[in-house]
Amino acid sequence: MTTGPDNPYGEQQPPYQAPAPPPPYAQQPSYQQPSYQQPGYQPYGVPGYLPPGYAAAPPNEGMAVASMVVGIASLVLMCGYGIGLLGSPVAMVLGRVSMKRIDASGGQLGGRGMAQAGFILGIIGTVLLVLAIAVVVVLVIVAANGGFDDSYSNY
Repeated sequence: MTTGPDNPYGEQQPPYQAPAPPPPYAQQPSYQQPSYQQPGYQPYGVPGYLPPGYAAAPPNEGMAVASMVVGIASLVLMCGYGIGLLGSPVAMVLGRVSMKRIDASGGQLGGRGMAQAGFILGIIGTVLLVLAIAVVVVLVIVAANGGFDDSYSNY
C-alpha cells in the first residue's frame, strides 16, 4: 500500500482498461401507433371544411388593407424630407370610407381593425403634414422680411 500525491488514501487502483466498443448500429423496429378510429371516418373532418362550431372569417375589405398600408408607408417615408406625409390624407379617407362600408355590411366584410389603424395613422400623418406646412410658411415669411440677413442697421 503506497500513499503519495497520486494515491493519498492508500487504496489499490485497478489497472487501466480501454472502454468497451459501442454496440453496432442496427435497424430499429418501426413503431406504428394503433388506430383507434372507426372505419370510414376521417380523423380531422372533411378537407376544405371547418370543424363544427367554427364559422369562416369574413373576407377583409380591400380599402381597409390599402388604408393601413398607405398609413404605415406614409409615416415611414416621412423621414425622406417629409414627402411621405402626402399619403396621410389618403390613408385617413380610405380608412373612414372602409369603416363605413364594413359597418354597413352587417358582418359580411371584415378588416375593421385594419381600417381603424389606417384611419388613425392617417390622422397622425395629416396633423404632422399640417404642422410641417405651417413651419415652411413661417420660414418663408421670415425669410421674405429679411429675418435671416446678417447685416444690421442701427440708423
